[in-house]
Amino acid sequence: MVRPTKQFKKFAASGKLTETIKKRRQVQQSRRKVEERVQRRAKQRGAARPEHAGDDGDDDDDENEVAKVSGGRVAGVARTVDELFGGLEEEAEPSDEVDDAEAEEDDEEDDEEDEDEGEDEEMSEEAMEKAMRDLQKKDPDFFKFLQENDRELLDFKNRPASDEDEDEDADEDEDDDVEDEDEMDVDEPSKVVVTPRMLRLWQEGMVKQHSVRSLRKTLLAFRAAAHTNEDADEGSGRDTKYAIDNAKVFNKLVITALKFTPVVVAHHVPFKTLPNGKVKLQPPKTPQPRLARLVLSHFSTLLHLIKTLPSTPSSVTGDTDDASSLLAVAVAESAKLLPWVLGARKHVRAYVKTLLELWASAADAVRVAAFLGVRKLFVAGDEAIKDLCLKSIYRALLPPLRNTSVHTLPSLNLMKNTASDLFQLEPAMAYQHAFGAVRMLAVHLRAVLRAQNPDAFRQVYNWQFVHSLDFWAEVLAKAVASDVESPLRPLIYPLTQIALGVVRLLPSTRYFPLRFHILRSLTRLVDKTGTYIPLAPFFLEILDSSEFRKRGKDSSLRPLDFEYAVRAPAAYPKSRVYQEGLADELVFLLADYCAVVSDSIAFPELVLPVVVALRRHLKRAKASPKANAAVKTLVDRLEASRAWTESRRRDVGFAPRDRADAERFGASIDKSKTPVGAWVRVQRKSREQKRAEVERALREERAEESD
Repeated sequence: MVRPTKQFKKFAASGKLTETIKKRRQVQQSRRKVEERVQRRAKQRGAARPEHAGDDGDDDDDENEVAKVSGGRVAGVARTVDELFGGLEEEAEPSDEVDDAEAEEDDEEDDEEDEDEGEDEEMSEEAMEKAMRDLQKKDPDFFKFLQENDRELLDFKNRPASDEDEDEDADEDEDDDVEDEDEMDVDEPSKVVVTPRMLRLWQEGMVKQHSVRSLRKTLLAFRAAAHTNEDADEGSGRDTKYAIDNAKVFNKLVITALKFTPVVVAHHVPFKTLPNGKVKLQPPKTPQPRLARLVLSHFSTLLHLIKTLPSTPSSVTGDTDDASSLLAVAVAESAKLLPWVLGARKHVRAYVKTLLELWASAADAVRVAAFLGVRKLFVAGDEAIKDLCLKSIYRALLPPLRNTSVHTLPSLNLMKNTASDLFQLEPAMAYQHAFGAVRMLAVHLRAVLRAQNPDAFRQVYNWQFVHSLDFWAEVLAKAVASDVESPLRPLIYPLTQIALGVVRLLPSTRYFPLRFHILRSLTRLVDKTGTYIPLAPFFLEILDSSEFRKRGKDSSLRPLDFEYAVRAPAAYPKSRVYQEGLADELVFLLADYCAVVSDSIAFPELVLPVVVALRRHLKRAKASPKANAAVKTLVDRLEASRAWTESRRRDVGFAPRDRADAERFGASIDKSKTPVGAWVRVQRKSREQKRAEVERALREERAEESD
């Protein structure tokens, strides 16, 4: 019995076999009815005359001969199911009633297989060596990955010929198994289980020959892996002929698809990275019209896989590496496909959304990988893509800022730092987004000032508003520090007015931690931009508050960590522990602000009102001895810095109106070497060590709870 052709098997597996058979039966029934009607009419009119009796027989013989020549089929279509499955000696031919689209698809696949057969021709050792050298030169990272993880792919010289024969036999056995399974069950074609040997064959084809056929098989198996745990109606992986039943094979397959795909695609459709970071696709060596669709399909599957992989450590193991290492690799490798995806805006929008969701919620390693992907897209994209990235990253930043705690603050700081770096790449475009965001902050503050509700201040006295002020202060500080004439510089004044307006809004002692956060952000803005902002009065207001007018009450409360609070609990005001904590934080921040302006030639005049106010406070202070000692130490450091600056400017030969000479004088002074600057540097180092100990203890406590 002749084996059915591949074209017929595809037609049978497509599900149109039943429809075709049904149509044929309907045609046969209608034809039978017509013949019966003709016979009835003939009987009614009388029997046929003898001279015409032989003509019908001849016609029947002719019809039988035609049927024999055509293989027992009418109009090229088999009469029975046995004939469809190769019951005759002749091979089955395709039906004329098959849709043209299906026929064209079959033709495309046949053409693709013909092209792939040409691809899979054996290469000479010289050609392989040249291909390996080119791979090492063009993609050293991928070559290093092969050396570390799969060196056998590079050692093609030392590979025995028997292994190659076994691999070829395995490939043929795979195809034979598929054909046999198709013969056994047409309606439900069985899946081919991916094995390590199959992966090895595909890897060799992609590395040594840049085979599109091997790439296509790998990506089909990858699509099945991405939809492994889904129902038949949920994903698109059900229509592939592959299945994965082993965790090791799953991981190996995912890594293979992620690492090998950019290499093969870059070989057939090369690209060039311009000095400004843009990507320009070069004309391919041979036209590959189907490769672009294959890449977009793989990119969609990759986004689906990224969404399904765990993004945070498991609550059972608590191991970040086990939970998110594969996800970090998937995110990092997805960025390598951007040169061929930039033109598909729908995929780009989905990619940005997926990455920013991970950037806002995943582990730190995944956050960094996601941001690097967004940054690469921003650099390589056009104006529309850049605008999309800036708008989306700020929207993704705002929701996590509401929940700030000792556990989430490090991740939030990482998000603010990375997002501010993205705004530095295009200052002119960033100005539009920064202007709109700062204006919205001003609108919220104005609404609070005009509101009659006594609780309206909570709209701005919260973590999200404080973090937003700090974020834009950081953006402006970085922009002006790198370029004095930055387009973002005009936004310093409105942002400062908004921040000081929030500080003045509510003079409650419970919200002194919030005031410290805002003043710290403005101090950094003064330091990086060189813009003078008079912040000392807002620090001194705290010393004149009711918290320092008499000694605080003794209590068993734990010291309040101002780093993780914007409002003190109700039990802390009027307590000694809160008074000492306020004094310690106030002294450090005020000293930090004075150290920032200590390089000014007018430092003695700037710090004189501060010294006078601090001395007055010490004379009438009734606070705890520890708080008074901290204030006295600050006074001594400020006096020493004032005397140090006066001694250096005593011999200058220019007047105060000579601004250029005054700026050169300030540039010659190292802030960290002034008396107050050196003291602040020591205090900051001590505070950072304490902070590291606290965070380490928290991590250990969290690990114990997870165990």
